[in-house]
Formats: sequence, structure tokens, C-alpha cells
Amino acid sequence: MAPTYRLAFDIGGTFTDFALLDTETGALEIFKCLTTPDDPSRASLHGSRMLLERAGVGAEALTNVIHGTTLVTNALIERKGAKVALLTTEGFRDTLALRTEQRYDIYDLALRFPEPLVPRYLRREIRERTEHTGEIVAEVREADVAAALTRIREEDAKDRRADPGAPELSSVAISFLHSYRNPENERAAADLVRKLWPEADISVSSEVAPEIREYERTSTTVANAYVRPLTREYLRTLATAFAETGYRGRLYLMLSSGGIATVETVSEVPVRLIESGPAGGAIGAAHYGGLCGERDLIAFDMGGTTAKICLIEDGRPAISHQLEVARVHRFKKGSGLPIQFPSVEMLEIGAGGGSVAWIDELGLLKVGPQSAGAAPGPACYGLGGTLPTVTDAALVLGYLDPASFLGGEMTLDRAAAERAIDEHVAGPLGVSRTEAAWGIHQLVVENMAAAAKLHIVERGGDPRSYALLASGGAGPIHAASVARLLGNERILYPLAAGVLSAIGFLVAPVSFEFSRSQPQLLDTTDWDAVGRLVTELEEQGRDVVAEAGVARADVTLERQVSARFAGQINEISVPLPGGELDASCRDEVRTRFLKAYTDLYGHAHDDIPVEVMTWRVVASGRLAEVAVERRGARAFEDPVPQHARPAYWIELESYVDTPVYDRYPLEPGMSVPGPALVEERESTVLVAPGSTAVVDEYRNLVVTRTEAQL
Repeated sequence: MAPTYRLAFDIGGTFTDFALLDTETGALEIFKCLTTPDDPSRASLHGSRMLLERAGVGAEALTNVIHGTTLVTNALIERKGAKVALLTTEGFRDTLALRTEQRYDIYDLALRFPEPLVPRYLRREIRERTEHTGEIVAEVREADVAAALTRIREEDAKDRRADPGAPELSSVAISFLHSYRNPENERAAADLVRKLWPEADISVSSEVAPEIREYERTSTTVANAYVRPLTREYLRTLATAFAETGYRGRLYLMLSSGGIATVETVSEVPVRLIESGPAGGAIGAAHYGGLCGERDLIAFDMGGTTAKICLIEDGRPAISHQLEVARVHRFKKGSGLPIQFPSVEMLEIGAGGGSVAWIDELGLLKVGPQSAGAAPGPACYGLGGTLPTVTDAALVLGYLDPASFLGGEMTLDRAAAERAIDEHVAGPLGVSRTEAAWGIHQLVVENMAAAAKLHIVERGGDPRSYALLASGGAGPIHAASVARLLGNERILYPLAAGVLSAIGFLVAPVSFEFSRSQPQLLDTTDWDAVGRLVTELEEQGRDVVAEAGVARADVTLERQVSARFAGQINEISVPLPGGELDASCRDEVRTRFLKAYTDLYGHAHDDIPVEVMTWRVVASGRLAEVAVERRGARAFEDPVPQHARPAYWIELESYVDTPVYDRYPLEPGMSVPGPALVEERESTVLVAPGSTAVVDEYRNLVVTRTEAQL
């Protein structure tokens, strides 16, 4: 049989990453190119063609293509989505503006929140009502919906008369009170909108996010409506373009939850793509950590725009059911738009390679949040950028080779990097160029380590008990310094760490979560109703995963419930027992909740009633098993460096002629003593003085730091 392949690509803010997997041997081919911000699909198609040509593979040999994108995130941040109207319950028109009535910074007198995605004049009330029990006390009337739509379309026409260039209203969000308990009124309203306005794109909260909390549910539904027309058009264009290359399979998308789904499924709820790229990195890190026997990891991903971490415990990334996007203040929780759906819990901890270094009004060095992005990029890219960035500092410090960046396809301009650092940092601070470059590098490292440590401690963990796995184009350059500050004994550098997100797409299962809130005390839970609800969610899960190409018999189901002590605000997820759910499960659910609560907070009061909130089912299955190429360790002579170049090491307080090794000839069993630079096409590993990197059977570089270094 002819060999078959799987292709994955991840569109980032600066680079687009590609990975091509031979499904028989597990061999990987990888590629990286600059993102094209004006039209991300251009870089996707160009990079895919280049990679396939290099590998000698035709598009017809691809069994599936998996994609991750920042399209949805960018649309929300840049406010470039569709024009949206909102239909909501009478009396709740201002839910989006009132939010939760909580201040994210009590000392900021000029506190700002992001403007709602729907202006007030396009938010209209419908006289309907569903009680918290699910009982409908006022049904939706056609006359009310018709009147609301008429007023909305009049306002839209007025907008476009005042500004002929204004977009036409195309999307409607529907979010009614307590629809998570009973969606009948929302469904009736949606049917009426389809009847009265057939061309409108409709998002319904009971389908997008059927969970308790009115503001968060409405915000999620509006965000979905805001990005859905844009996403559908983009995915349709991309699928057509791949079909024209000869590809005959399906296009899959990486979800924020760490699973993949079909274009058809994602087109209905594109808001689930918000963290698709970073989620791929976390899944890839968990996969490689498992191969190395490290099931507890800090996955450290630093790309061109941001740096993020994800805690991986017992081989699984942490999952959150709420996140924020488009924050007014990047690192202040509560200052963004809340989105209510499952996502890999990624904490943004700092800047990326393209983040700009600058001096504030107090004369202090800062890095980010401004980014040079892909255009014009860092000064050293030679594309018109003149501001110093983290990448420029790495080049000046000798960590990057100007002639071999991206495998030699892109030559870096060291002189431009030096000018940028001299003019904007060294000169204003009155320090040397080396001090300025090291200051940029170390400031980024200090900020990342401090944020990571706080996050891990808040989750009840000890940073020293985890291994650190570095990925992203800039991750391997900074990982050794971050590990030193966190006290990590082991650092893992996977081969092709610069495209780990794309590799994560290849190893991720088809997966989708279904949920529904039914708040009630555990002691008085209606287990018959719960059994029917969970069975319904399981059937939905089987249908979606099977539709993606997984045999129904191979679909696995994981059941959970979000629970809390009565009177608390937040919940934690607890796995449900297998088999039939009935009253005999009550004690088991309580025991599991108390254990999970104790593990997280150190203590649980077993005399307080437990309240169960939201029932969840995660359905998953694999399109194909991924066998990563494995090589047995053999006796080799010590590797010979290609050459040496001056690189700055703070441990030695000077530039040192440092051996430079080519990553690709390194075989299992070989070791590289520090100080050393190990280069591959997409990234460079820094092996600090006193450390030794050993190549394992999967060709990962594994650094075990000595007690003296800790």
C-alpha cells in the first residue's frame, strides 16, 4: 500500500507552523513560515505546498488535515467580526453592560471594561419567562419577535444611511433567562427569526453554552454570533483551496479543549476555537512528557507574540470552563469578555520573541505588551521594524545565528538589532549594549518565572516538583533561565519544539464536550432526571464524534459534574462513577468531591451540604494512533560541534566562544556538555554551563540540573 500522511498547521501571531506525519513509520517533517496577517490562509497554503514538495508527498496522500487558528481571537480583540443584534428576556437588556457588577481592580478610579459586542440600540427585549425550575410561565409570541426585529433592522438601516461603509447587520444572538433548564422559548424565538428573517445567522445560548450564569452565557453566545459568519467564510475558502490542491479528505479544527472536530461542527460554535493553537501545544507537551515518563509537567510555550504555561498533572492538561478574551488590561482577570466553554487552562505569563522593549516615564526598562508581530517584525528581520525586541536581544547575545534562522531561509540583520537596542535601550539607560540586551532577556525571564510560580502555588502545587518542557520558537532559548528560577530539576526539549502546537494537533483525539446546568443539592438530587440528562448528552457526544469519522464502538465517554459547597460561588469538576446513575451514586459523588476539594485547598468541611451544578459528558475517539519515531540508544562517539560563536553566559559573566551543535545528527545516548548551543531549524536550545543535555530514544534533549545549579 502507498504511504499515507497527516498534515497539521497552526497559524500564530508571528509564524505559521506545519507538521507532516507518516502514519506508518511515525516520521515527522516540519516547516515554519511567517504568518500573513492580511490573509492567514495565504501562509497556510504556501507553507503546506512547500512542506509537501520538500517531502515528495502529493496532496492526494493526505488522510486528513488539522488546523489551528487565531482567527477567532483576533476578530474579538480587533473588533472585526459581524454586526450582531441580541434578543433577550424583558428586563435583561443591559446584562452585557452591567456584567457581574464586580470591579477587577478596586483601587483603579479610571476602571474600564471592554465595550459590549452588541450596542444597546441593537439589544431588544422579548416578553417571555422561564422559571429557574424550567417551568415556562410566559411563552414567546410572534408579534413581539416581529416588532423587535423590525426595530433592529430600522436601526441598522439608519446606521448605514449615516455611514455607507458601515457593515450590514447579519447575525442574531438569542439568550433568555434560565434557558439552560428549558430551551423551548429560545428555540421558538429562533424558529420565528428564521421565518421572518431567513438570511440571518442565529446563535442560541441553549445550544452554544447551556450553563448557569446569565452574563457569562449571554457573553459567550454574543461572541459566537460575532465570529460565526467570518469563521464560516474563512473555513469554506480554506477547504475549497485544499480541495484544489488534490486533497480529498476532511478538514479538522483544533478546539480550545484539546480535541479536534470537523469543520461542520466547528462552524456552529466557532467560539470554541479561541485557544486552539495553545491547546495544541499543551496536548503535544503531555504526549512527549508521557514518552519520557514525566506525567507532571510545566508546559512552557514561548512563541513570537506571547509566552504561556499549562500545568500537566498525571499526563493530562488542566481544563478550565471559563476564560477571558480581549482584556482591557492584559494581565488583569475580570477586564475582558468572559467565554463559557471548556478550554485547556493556559496562563499567559509574559512576552514573546516579537515583544518590544521600551523605557517608561520613570526610566525603567519594560518589555511588551506591544509586539512587532510578523509585519514589520523585530528589527533584525529587516522588514522595516526599528524597535528592539526579545529576538533582537537574543541575536545580540549570540543565542541566534544570523545565517541559519529558519534553516537559512531567513537571514537576520545583526546590525539592525544592535542599532535598535543602542537607540532605544542602551542609550537612554546609559549602559552598554550587552547590558541592555541581557537586561531585556533577564526581565522577560524574571516576569515569566514569577507569574508561573504564582499560578502553580495558587493551584496547590510546588514548582520544584514538576519537570519543565519547553516549546515554541523562543521557548528553548529561555527555558534554562526559567527553570533555574523555578527550581526545576529536569528540562525537556522535544525535537521540533518550535512547531509543537502543530504536532499536538496530530496526536489529539476527536473530542467534544456537552454540558447542561441543573443546580440542586446533592442530598435531594432527582437521579432519574440526571440519568436521562446524562444519557442524552452521551448520545449527542457519540453522534458528533462518529460523524467526524470515528467508529461508534470506539467512542469513549467521560462523565463529570461541577459541584461546590452550598453558598459558594465557584465549582470544581468531579468525575462521575460509571454505570447507571441513581440514588446509590450520591455517597460516591460526595466522597469524590471532598477528595478533589481537599487536594486543591488542603481541607474540606464534610458537614456542609454539597450542591451539584452542571453535568458534563466528554466524548472522544482517535482517527488514528500516532506512533512517534523511536530509536534505540547505541554507543556513539561524542558529537562534534559544527563551529563555535561568542555567546553571553551570565554564569561566566562574559561572552564565551561556545560550541554550536546541529540537532538533527544527534542520536540517542549522545550527550552535549554546557555551555553549548544546539540548533535546529525552528529553535535553539541553550545548554547552560555546568549542565549536560542527553538525547533520549525519542531524540528529546533532556537536561538534568545539578544541586549546585538549583
